[in-house]
Amino acid sequence: MTPRDTTLFCLVLCLGQKIQAQDGNLPIPTISATPGSVIPWNESVKILCGGTPESFLYQLEILGNSTYKVVEKKWGFQKTAEFVIKRMDTNTAGRYQCRYRKQYSWSVHSEALELVVTGLYDKPSLSTNGCLVVMPGESVSLRCSSARISFDRFSLSKERRAVLSQHQNGGRWGDFILGPVNLSFSGIYTCYSWYSGSPYVWSAPSDALQLVVTAAWHAGSWFPEQGLNPCPLQWKHRVLPPGWPGKSQNFL
Repeated sequence: MTPRDTTLFCLVLCLGQKIQAQDGNLPIPTISATPGSVIPWNESVKILCGGTPESFLYQLEILGNSTYKVVEKKWGFQKTAEFVIKRMDTNTAGRYQCRYRKQYSWSVHSEALELVVTGLYDKPSLSTNGCLVVMPGESVSLRCSSARISFDRFSLSKERRAVLSQHQNGGRWGDFILGPVNLSFSGIYTCYSWYSGSPYVWSAPSDALQLVVTAAWHAGSWFPEQGLNPCPLQWKHRVLPPGWPGKSQNFL
């Protein structure tokens, strides 16, 4: 090997090592959706991919047929790239990830972001067997029911964010136990029904239920600003009816 060949070989080897080292040191990108990951049919959603200020290329990908394919690329030095899906439907719902390019290297992929489109089936109903105004440490039972069609999956959502799924074998309802609750559980809840074969295509949302978790609760309290009147005291220790689960799940 001539001195020139030796020098060229060293340059290629050193460059490869530099690229590999840079790739391992790049921060993992972040990915999020606004206004949320549960989007009504034909509405828009913005996907944010976060990298570094020196990143000059961002790439959004969607999972299809067991492999990810490129949806869109964004050029220009920026810390966060915005990708807009103008209309959510069965083709744009799915599992997304992103990555960015800095100098000679691609970052690793972000965690997966699952976007769900809703409104393809009639809405289910959401009900509770107890109170919607509770103390921290208590539990709340919710049931999502479909009146006419049998589904094998039901999901509970808090303010357009999927928080818990329930499997049912040919049933018409899914049961959810929230708790032991803390103040972060307060909010507006809806539920959805769907099929396991189409995990990103859901029904229209149920009518909403508002849950209030407050340390100031006592029997006879009333919260006119929320329009809520707590259940009678005896309901706070009501025995769950047959078929309702008895184990609490803390998932928030």
